Amino acid sequence: MTMAMSMAMDMAKTNRRPAVQVKVANEVESALRMGTMMMRMRNRGGERWQTNYFDTQMPLLSSGLMSPGLLPILNEQSVHHGQSGQQEPSKRHYLAHGPSSVEQQLLRLQPDYKLLYSAEHHTYFHLHTQIPQDNASRQTGASKHRTSEKASPNRRLFQQVVGNTLTAAFGLNVMNKGQDQEQSQQFTSEPVQLYDAASLRRSRFSPFNPTRILIHGWLGNENANMYNELLPAYFGLRNGNYNIFTVDWGRGAIADYITASYRVKPVGQIVAKFVDFLHQEAGMRFEDLQLIGFSMGAHVAGLAGKHVQTGRLRMIRALDPALPFFRYAKPKERLTPEDADYVEVLHTSVGSYGFDRPVGHVDFYANWGSQQPGCFWHECSHWRAFMLFAESLAGDQETGFLSQGCPAAEWQQLTRFQRCPKDTGVLQTMGGDLANVTAEFLAQRQGVYYFQTNDQPPYVLAQNASTHMEKINSEMAERT
Repeated sequence: MTMAMSMAMDMAKTNRRPAVQVKVANEVESALRMGTMMMRMRNRGGERWQTNYFDTQMPLLSSGLMSPGLLPILNEQSVHHGQSGQQEPSKRHYLAHGPSSVEQQLLRLQPDYKLLYSAEHHTYFHLHTQIPQDNASRQTGASKHRTSEKASPNRRLFQQVVGNTLTAAFGLNVMNKGQDQEQSQQFTSEPVQLYDAASLRRSRFSPFNPTRILIHGWLGNENANMYNELLPAYFGLRNGNYNIFTVDWGRGAIADYITASYRVKPVGQIVAKFVDFLHQEAGMRFEDLQLIGFSMGAHVAGLAGKHVQTGRLRMIRALDPALPFFRYAKPKERLTPEDADYVEVLHTSVGSYGFDRPVGHVDFYANWGSQQPGCFWHECSHWRAFMLFAESLAGDQETGFLSQGCPAAEWQQLTRFQRCPKDTGVLQTMGGDLANVTAEFLAQRQGVYYFQTNDQPPYVLAQNASTHMEKINSEMAERT
């Protein structure tokens, strides 16, 4: 072997890239092919473009909120130390002024979004339990100290950078802002690690209490406003003794929409493993468990139901499941009625961010499923879903979002023309905790329903209460 050949081989070894980078390129490549195909089909204006799926997806993908071009990115490079030694925000990383093609935009996301993403290592679970009243008063000083410690420079910086118009529109990642101090003292939060039985034993988890797992959607994290709305609602119930887990998959969700959608399946598999973990290590009963997912989180819940090994989910509550990139024709990649014994869906932004057609055992369409009162943009209508659901939890059993039944085949009349050609005459109340309900009760909650709301809290209409009472009285009269 000549010296020249030896030197060439040494140079090839030193310049060889790690094999793992090939895997990253493959992950991006699939997104690039889809984006390129869609852009080309749109430009050609061919007949193949006139399909329902692409018609509903492309307006969103081309808008500023759905594209990676306007998304601020926070990473290690976006933090630098000033002269005082404190961490300060550097310039925001916007991609809007870069290349216009989908391919180049996505390729630029590789170093910032860290496509070396591991759902198992980047998905976190926090247990929230109610503090007894006598202990709450003793922990006032300690809770204040913990709150100040939690507001670390990194957390404040994250909220400054990500808390822009985009995330404000989604109502995300500002859970601690404006939160009432007394409310924060009513329950405590602690991390529970998957596969770590010791962390579960050290926690306040009780297998005798009902368990709820809340899952945020796109651009969310552990401080998603969905959690800010639902946690007080659950702990405000008469019982209040719940194991409430919040899932933090922000390392995967805070990305451009395409990248985040590819991470839904692995996160769903991790949530399924966590359910199995709770059942095996702590004796959690599946009858006491509900998964509540918003937007992409609804599909995470559905995929978790598909992959649970030690039992079967009894109930999934899907809050405006995300539509773009979750295809009708691929039920294995999205929420379906087969994912649990009972799947309840609330629609608030059909045709934009939310799924339009029925995808559960019972589907409720608030205000015909879109353009919620008081909302002037699709994002507001989208996150109105968890607002309505939270109010349904806090509401009395005699009140609620009383919904009128409509034939399931007429769902397009509801969403497109805002009318139901023929009411079924069946009334159901949307939401509520539905704890300890019988299988016969759930079997009656089938089909498609619609209801109206106010444009601001309380969203429930006043006439719903009187109508609900009339229904109860008539049923009691029939029994007697």
